[in-house]
Amino acid sequence: MAMAISSILIVALGGIVTATQSAWSHTKGIEDSQAQVTAAFDRIKMMVSQAGVYQISGQPPQVGLAVVTHSWNSMDIANTLVVWAGGRNGGINNNGILARLPNINELLIYTIDPNDSHNLVEIALPGVNSTIDFNSPSFNSTIRSVIQSNSAESALLSNRVKKTQFMLSGSPWGPSTGNIRFEIIKTPSDASLSGVNPGTSAWMELPWPQGTASANSGLRQVTINYEMQFESTERSSLNDINSSTALPFFGSSSRYYAHTP
Repeated sequence: MAMAISSILIVALGGIVTATQSAWSHTKGIEDSQAQVTAAFDRIKMMVSQAGVYQISGQPPQVGLAVVTHSWNSMDIANTLVVWAGGRNGGINNNGILARLPNINELLIYTIDPNDSHNLVEIALPGVNSTIDFNSPSFNSTIRSVIQSNSAESALLSNRVKKTQFMLSGSPWGPSTGNIRFEIIKTPSDASLSGVNPGTSAWMELPWPQGTASANSGLRQVTINYEMQFESTERSSLNDINSSTALPFFGSSSRYYAHTP
């Protein structure tokens, strides 16, 4: 009888230990993911706040922020953020509004690693000296090209991005992608600024942040919203593709500048 009771207690204690270890592993996994998310989001937020502004003669000022899409299974995925920060150390905003185009070696690109969809990376191109115009029709294609080039130098921000892939008859089909998404919102918007002359009542009635506007200029806000799904556990065969254990995280960064047409 005593041995039977001891056996029951051992089994029960074993179950408690297993459950405790499982809970600890789950909690630690979430904490590890949260640490990566916090570091990645802080990095993006810092660089967005330092984005440069340029103004070419006869054109309105342009802030160096853009979201670029990539085609995935006939869909456009907004998974790439481009920041004209001045390079890895940032700080180009300290120069005020520049009367020149950005150089590609001054850009930072946040996107999915072309070689591993689980990785969120920051790409710099220190060896590319050519200029780039954020308003150019070829801007998106240029960014897509440099990401794939040998000049791209990647710094890993997280290796826990959820990887998504279509399944066909139970097997992965087509290219995979990481679950990250960027959105850019301008206030006032480009459309609302179009055709409005400074100093007019229409100009003053635009939705300037904090109501800050004069007859010649207004405070403009460019906001970058981002949503990313990160795995709560280390990568394994169970969560390599289309995992159900990933958690969504949301972030937002803004850059304010004086818009003077």
